[in-house]
Amino acid sequence: MRVAIEGIGFVGAGFADWCEAAGALRAGEAPGHVPLSELGRFLKADRLPRTERRRAGKSVRLAMTACWEAVEASGRDPACLPMVFASSSGDTEVLSHTCAALAEPERMVSPTRFHNSVHNAASGYWSIAVGTREPATAIAAHGDTAAAGLLEAAMQVTTEARPVLLVIYDIPFPEPMCQAEPISEPLAVALVLGPATTETTARVGVSLEAPEPGSRMRSAAWQPLCEGVPAGRALPLLEAIALGVPSDLVLSTDGGPSLRLDYQPGKRGET
Repeated sequence: MRVAIEGIGFVGAGFADWCEAAGALRAGEAPGHVPLSELGRFLKADRLPRTERRRAGKSVRLAMTACWEAVEASGRDPACLPMVFASSSGDTEVLSHTCAALAEPERMVSPTRFHNSVHNAASGYWSIAVGTREPATAIAAHGDTAAAGLLEAAMQVTTEARPVLLVIYDIPFPEPMCQAEPISEPLAVALVLGPATTETTARVGVSLEAPEPGSRMRSAAWQPLCEGVPAGRALPLLEAIALGVPSDLVLSTDGGPSLRLDYQPGKRGET
C-alpha cells in the first residue's frame, strides 16, 4: 500500500505544533519535558461546544489539538474525513480516578468521568466539534498502537480511495498507576493520509514484513521519547519527513510482524 501524506499535526515534549517539532528534528535538538499538570497550556478546545469543552479531558484535547493542525495543513474539510484514533491507554487520568473510586467502599464513580472512560471518547468529541458523521475507528494495541493505527489508516485509504485522518496519542498515568504502566511524556501525532495519485507530494509505502528490530532515531536525543511513549514509535517517520530524506523504516511489534514504511519525499519538497 502507498499513501500520500497531506497534513501533519504534532503536540508534546515541549512542542506546540509540527513546525516547532520539525525544526528541532532538523537541528538535532533534544525534545523537552512537560509535566501532565502543565500540559493544558499547549492544548486547544475552543472549537468544541461549551458543554463538551467543560467535559473534555487532557487526552481528548491533546488528540484534537494535533488533529486540527493536520487537517488545516491538508486543506481538507474535517467533516468529510473518516477517522482513526489510536491510543495505548486512552484517558489515563479518568481511568486512574475511576479505579481509585472503585477501590473505595462506596464505589461512587462520577458520571462525567465514566462518560470519558470509554476508549472512543476522543473520536466522539472530534465528531461533535466538526459535525461529521463519517466512520471512526478507535484502536488500542499497547506498545503496537502506532503500528496498528498506521496500518488501519493506510488500509482504509487504499480500499476506499479517500483520505483518512489518523491520530496517535498518549498521556502518562498519574501516580500510582504510572509505576505499573510508565508513559514518559504526553504526545500526539496526527496525519491526514490520502491516495498516492502523484509523486509531487510526500508518500509512504506501508507493508507487513517478518519481525525485525524497529528503526532507531537518527537523533539520539529523541530515542528515549521513541521508546518511552507508545505513540512515540511513529517518530522515525516524522524525523524522515522533517529531514526530507527517503527512508526505509521499521516499526517493530511485540512478537508479531513488523510494519515497514518506505518514505519518499515529494518532488517539490512538500510534506
